[in-house]
Amino acid sequence: MQFLIMVDGPLTAAELLDLIRARLPDATPYRRDSVDVRGNLLEINTNEDADPRLAAADEDDYLYFRWRVEVTPMDRSIDEARQIALARELLRAIEGPQVRATVCAAFEDRV
Repeated sequence: MQFLIMVDGPLTAAELLDLIRARLPDATPYRRDSVDVRGNLLEINTNEDADPRLAAADEDDYLYFRWRVEVTPMDRSIDEARQIALARELLRAIEGPQVRATVCAAFEDRV
């Protein structure tokens, strides 16, 4: 049940990771741009297709957001309900006045 959260805003990758760690205290450092959170590896990557102009105006604007937050289960016992709950919590942690975020997943309509 891997999922993505596309994020757009003025945050650097380090600031985005700090924000996630501050709001999800059970997230523990894994590597430079990643954390282990509830049995998942959460990595922040640059979106190679990022385009501020298209992110502001395109119908599928999220495709052009600045960051890809990739969440990959590392524990086989993680079920869809847990991933949906984590996706909701991450959205609440990330979104703000200058930051937009969208979940991309098979279950995105239930987030």
